[in-house]
Amino acid sequence: MASPLEKAATAFAQATEDLEARQPGDVSIFDLSLVVKGAKKGDPPRKILSNVSCSFPPGRLSAVMGASGSGKTSVLTAIRGLQAAGSETCGEVVCNGMPVNMELMRHLVSAVPQEDVFLAALTPREMLSFAAELRLPQSWSERDRNNRVEEVLHLLHIEKCADTAIGDEKIGMRGISGGERRRLSVGMAIIGGLPQVLLCDEPTSGLDSAAASNMVAVLKSLAGRGVTVIAAIHQPSYSVFSEFDFLLLLEAGRIVYSGKVLEAEGYFYKHGSATPDKTNPAHHYVQVVQDESSKWIENWEAFSGNSAGKSPKMDGAVAPKVKHMPTLWEQTNILTRRTLLENFKNKKKFYRGIMTRLPPSIMIGCIFFNMAAAYTQKSIFPVKGVMFLCAQNPLIESFYAGAATFQQTKGLLKREYYDGVYQVTPYYLAYYIGFLAMQVPWTLAWATPLYLLVGMPMEFYRFGVFVMTSFMVLLLACAAGSAVGAKTRDADGNRSVLMPLIIPSTLFSGYVIPYNQIPLVWKPFYYGSPIMWAMSILETSLYKGAVFEDCDASIPFSQRHCWATGDEYLKHSTSSAAQHLGVFGMFGVCLIYVAFGLLLNIRMIHKAVLNGQV
Repeated sequence: MASPLEKAATAFAQATEDLEARQPGDVSIFDLSLVVKGAKKGDPPRKILSNVSCSFPPGRLSAVMGASGSGKTSVLTAIRGLQAAGSETCGEVVCNGMPVNMELMRHLVSAVPQEDVFLAALTPREMLSFAAELRLPQSWSERDRNNRVEEVLHLLHIEKCADTAIGDEKIGMRGISGGERRRLSVGMAIIGGLPQVLLCDEPTSGLDSAAASNMVAVLKSLAGRGVTVIAAIHQPSYSVFSEFDFLLLLEAGRIVYSGKVLEAEGYFYKHGSATPDKTNPAHHYVQVVQDESSKWIENWEAFSGNSAGKSPKMDGAVAPKVKHMPTLWEQTNILTRRTLLENFKNKKKFYRGIMTRLPPSIMIGCIFFNMAAAYTQKSIFPVKGVMFLCAQNPLIESFYAGAATFQQTKGLLKREYYDGVYQVTPYYLAYYIGFLAMQVPWTLAWATPLYLLVGMPMEFYRFGVFVMTSFMVLLLACAAGSAVGAKTRDADGNRSVLMPLIIPSTLFSGYVIPYNQIPLVWKPFYYGSPIMWAMSILETSLYKGAVFEDCDASIPFSQRHCWATGDEYLKHSTSSAAQHLGVFGMFGVCLIYVAFGLLLNIRMIHKAVLNGQV
């Protein structure tokens, strides 16, 4: 009698017959070696894989097994057409008769990474729903997509947590359990249809024995429907191990066994290491090859001979069927809705953003209370200080936020891009729009109390310019920050880039060193400073057409030591370019900077994130 899990898998197969993997992927490795640079300068290179050759049976469940550091994940990485940073690879991996590369495998492979990456505030149902929109044909109705999501939730036994936030312990947000995250990760890989090859890195990690058995049963059912499933696994239980059809056993990057699981015991028995009674064979095999590594490597070399390392024949190469992908507009629409939902569901993040802006705004407003209420000579420098703070504080905060936020989402971007789900430009636009949408209430929380408390004119135009300038600074800072976040790995890396940028931007903002005192050789830094452009916009908006109360305009300028009008002051404090461009012209310059930053981001993502390295 069929188990509930088998019934669920059968129902799932019948409901999704049109997305069945008709042709299982045929994956073979030929004489693969991988060397990585030493961790420190002067350290010798480390050999991760050495002359690995094997063929994984199509449409079967295969295990890549070995102790920690044996090269299991490196094998999966090579099959995916990727490689580790700073590594050199020789040998060849082929799929369906064609040498693998990143672009080819985007159409053939889906992967379940070792580290589960999701959007923390979303629920499993929401995460799968957006994945279904991206992966399923656009001809599917919303009802059909929802049914598909429910089938996957049922198949993977995560219905009970379907409406619980996924969470992320790294940011202090509790959510579903580790086992449920692993099953959801598999669901993300199969929601849009079965791939020819499914790569799973430690699929049973963090699961109890029953959950691990259920997980492997799901993978077995997928293999039975035409998917070549290859899983890196450490030391599975006996019941889990017996579900696998094929075993590639590694020790220190070398093969010690490659063949059917049912024939493994005979091989080890032949070489004097039969599995003792009441001992898990998987544990026994890993233990004995660790204890006598050289012996088992030599045994396999003698047993296999040279036949495994022959070069592949390309005559039977079959071109891959290109995965369906929504249009760029559809991708942008779906990803933007997903990002906005995640951002605004994360209430802790939202209120934290408010509270990092509102108290400083009130504090600065109280210190400079009513300083701009009247146009006087003594108010000029304090008000200029307020404008400097209005430009610099959001710049630094949003730079760090942009870098850190992008670093948190890089894992999800890598997974979905390498799975062929979407292109880079829609993803980044969605990320950028989602980030800026959060900044709208945060900007109001920063700008409104400050503007009112300092006593600036109660005019809609001037208030609008003040808010829009604060928001423009955020646009620039986010673009710069996310470009840095694409390249760096942590907060220390962000600081190492920010400080060399913020110091000249501050020095040549026109506040620390007045414009007319900046030497000609340093003027390019002045025009490149975003703080300068923000301050010039704010000063032009405030002082254009203003008349100072404490200066007599009838006295010739050469005979007085004060500015009678705001226009006189602007000629002294801002550049001729700023005076010529005016407020809206300077906004246009800032938008050019933003556009440059967006293009730089997309380039940096291709170069530093999606460069075929892991």
